[in-house]
Amino acid sequence: MSDMQNPPADWTVSYFKAVCADVGSWTWGTVQGAFNEKASITQIIVDAVIGMIPLVGDATAVRDLIAVVFGLTDDEEKRNSTWHWVLLVVLLFALIPVFGGVVKGVGRIIVKVAEEAAHMAAAAKMAHMVEGAKEIIEFLNRIGVKNAEKWLLALRISDHMGPLVEKFTHLMVTLDNILLKTRTKIAGIAPSLAKRIESLRNGLVKVRNKGKEMIPIAVKELDQKLREIQAYIRSGGETTSRLALHEVATGQKVATRTEERRLIEDGVLPTRNSRGGFDQNPASPLQPKQVGKYYKPEADYPNLLRVDPKTNEYNSVAAFAGKMVNRPLKDGEEVFRFFGPGRTTHGVLVDESGAGGAWWGIGHPPKTAKEWREKAAVLDSFNGDGFYVSARVVGNRGPKAVVGTVSEQFGEKIPGQFLPGGATQAFFFLDKRFQDILNQIGHNFANGAKRSKISDPLTGLEFTFYRTGWTDANGIWGYLRAPGTTTTQTARVGSREQATKHNEQVVIHP
Repeated sequence: MSDMQNPPADWTVSYFKAVCADVGSWTWGTVQGAFNEKASITQIIVDAVIGMIPLVGDATAVRDLIAVVFGLTDDEEKRNSTWHWVLLVVLLFALIPVFGGVVKGVGRIIVKVAEEAAHMAAAAKMAHMVEGAKEIIEFLNRIGVKNAEKWLLALRISDHMGPLVEKFTHLMVTLDNILLKTRTKIAGIAPSLAKRIESLRNGLVKVRNKGKEMIPIAVKELDQKLREIQAYIRSGGETTSRLALHEVATGQKVATRTEERRLIEDGVLPTRNSRGGFDQNPASPLQPKQVGKYYKPEADYPNLLRVDPKTNEYNSVAAFAGKMVNRPLKDGEEVFRFFGPGRTTHGVLVDESGAGGAWWGIGHPPKTAKEWREKAAVLDSFNGDGFYVSARVVGNRGPKAVVGTVSEQFGEKIPGQFLPGGATQAFFFLDKRFQDILNQIGHNFANGAKRSKISDPLTGLEFTFYRTGWTDANGIWGYLRAPGTTTTQTARVGSREQATKHNEQVVIHP
């Protein structure tokens, strides 16, 4: 088995040997001796994979595809890693004629950008995603794809699940057949090599079985990263996935391209502007059609079409970005609300905020003051912080809420503060008597009381109180320059920190 295999078309002998040397170095591991046999088997494996790839000369795809597969055979941790399967899915596209080679190139960039962005802070991550989108468009233009942006926006990895699974199965069978045939030939002359081959074959069985579970997961993950890139392209600078925000707020997935396109055209997805903030919804009573695109009140839900006499607008509608959905909070959803005693920030008196208001965050409470201020867009003048209360919905008795994305907010009482928003929020009412009790317990807790839990008999929510321990929650985040008498900056600000329900009428207190 020591004869050199003929290199494929357009490959020189030295080039073929170099690729085989790479593959052989990690295929055989610590197996000693049997040099000629190992080299020959390696050449057969490389040649077989080359034969499966329509794009002649794609040495990188050949080498990486074999490396990833054999890496999965040897390492259970890799077999359980979504990202290793994402990389395999990208490389499997190299086996699909014409179209697959283009997607493989795009996929490589997506994987690279996503892995690098995972370790970055929010602002740096956003900028990196922008560069990733540009890099993909440049790649598509370079290889001659007409209307690169349109092509990229139409791409859905999940549309190619069938061919990907087919190519994966074919690859597994091909590699196993090669190993089976070569093991039979060398069993008597190189027992240690034969043992390694059998180990690889057993590993391939594990990879093939695990692929049934992991390939769909990897395709979904790659599609999500692709959507983040597409969101930037669609909005001419948007780098945060508005579709993801829409899904979190509404609890409904965008199932088809047509539905997704309709959401974009209707303008109901939250959009991010050049400031980095999420645009406030139209809120003028003089433009009912515009307001109606984003919000329509429903019976038994809070009615946010209440005009603020100071702004002559629906401030609570402006506090949202994109579609506002009337829905009951679902089993397992977590809500939270920050509150605290009155204080003075930048010389401005900030009133005490209560634990029993109508504005709540959805999901896990923020871990830092920066995250809370910026994503929930809670201005310093709204709330002084110090404490928060959280609760989890159990069963189907969750309160009926208006749910959506937090919009950007600008400081008026304390000028110069800008907070971009982007978190998911819910507006709902608790029973008036229970709300008063919750406020009182929160007040006592903020003043040193030890009681930290209370249950709502109507909704089944159990509220737990916590101290944040933050020392940087006030007067720091969102200021481009220190506030002063010469700084003026005004905009619609949704009142959000206190609300009561009386005779089904909503009363909002700033």
